[in-house]
Parts: sequence; structure tokens; C-alpha cells
Amino acid sequence: MTIVRRTHERCRKVQKMLQTHMVRYEEKDLFMSKENQKELMERLNTNKIVLPQVFADGASLGTLESLEHLNETGELRHILANFTKIDVKSSCEKCGGYRFIPCNFCHGSKKSLRRNHFTDEFCALRCMQCDENGLLRCDLCLDQQE
Repeated sequence: MTIVRRTHERCRKVQKMLQTHMVRYEEKDLFMSKENQKELMERLNTNKIVLPQVFADGASLGTLESLEHLNETGELRHILANFTKIDVKSSCEKCGGYRFIPCNFCHGSKKSLRRNHFTDEFCALRCMQCDENGLLRCDLCLDQQE
């Protein structure tokens, strides 16, 4: 539990730093998605990951420590200068700021019931609309990012 708590605190510090610079950013939760874990390992070309990791225009800015150093020296302001600025951060009406909602098709069960046309039985298939947790990205939050 302390490892998760420590990681959470470090991620919150990075969030606050990016919010202070008022730049639009995307978070990817590694605990929620194996795809995100795989993507990060490939981008960093390592199996050992220290969180949080920050990327800007596909280039790694590093972990919390390197981001704090960039912020203290003023380099972070120059790196983030060309990024889209956001207005006041508000909570999403649809997801409450969590950025994910339960799947509309399977309602979070991860199973899609379809009738077999050859018999009267139903068969349960893996829902193709949602991720491995039965969640979809909030479409309102995605619209705000663009």
C-alpha cells in the first residue's frame, strides 16, 4: 500500500505542476490498463518503470525529480510555451472528472450477449467497445482535449 500511496503522491505533484502551467495534458493510468503499461515500457525501452513519467511531443521529460529541476530552472516554462493553454479547470458533467465511464454496451460487465442465429441460446462474447475494466473514455473529456 505504501508503494501505491507514494506513487499517487508523486503523480499528484506532477499534476499540480502541469496545472500551474495551465497546459492541456493527458494522463494514462498504468494500473487500469495493460496496454498503457506495455506502451510505456516500449517508449522507455526498459522493463523497470519509475512513475510518474512525463512526455512532451513524444520526448521524455523524465520523472518527478527531473520535472522539478526543469521547473526550478525555468526550462519547463520554455518547453511548455507552445502547448495549448487551458482556461479554468472544471469537472466534467458526464464522468465527474474521472475521464472514464462504464461501457454503454455491456454496462461494465465486459461481456456482450448476442443471440446465436442457429439456436435460441445466447452466447456471451468479450465486449469489443470497452477496455479490460469495462470502461470507456468519456467523450466529453475527449472533446475538451481537442
